[in-house]
Amino acid sequence: MSAQTLNIFAFTATVLGSCLGIGGALMQANAYYPFGIFEFAMHVGRILKKGIVDRNLKGVFKQIHVAAKLGEIKGEDRVKSLIGLYFVFCGFFFNLVGAALALAATIMESASHR
Repeated sequence: MSAQTLNIFAFTATVLGSCLGIGGALMQANAYYPFGIFEFAMHVGRILKKGIVDRNLKGVFKQIHVAAKLGEIKGEDRVKSLIGLYFVFCGFFFNLVGAALALAATIMESASHR
């Protein structure tokens, strides 16, 4: 197996691990936001725009407060939170595999230059 192939596998494992980690973290935090995933992403975008571009921190905290209150009404789905935890740990594992493959590719590449 070539160093380039190992690098491709490393990249793939790392991307998979990151996606699992992000998804798992969102699943774990299901009690903190009353939205679906896409609505949550749009809400975060609005918060960032309001905070960074408009520099309206009062508006940011007000929107976050409203979202938190709506999240309290919704409640937590404990099964979803636990599945999210499993996704996070699987994500860490895939990131570890990706790092190990990248290290192996680097060692192979450096050994071939000697």
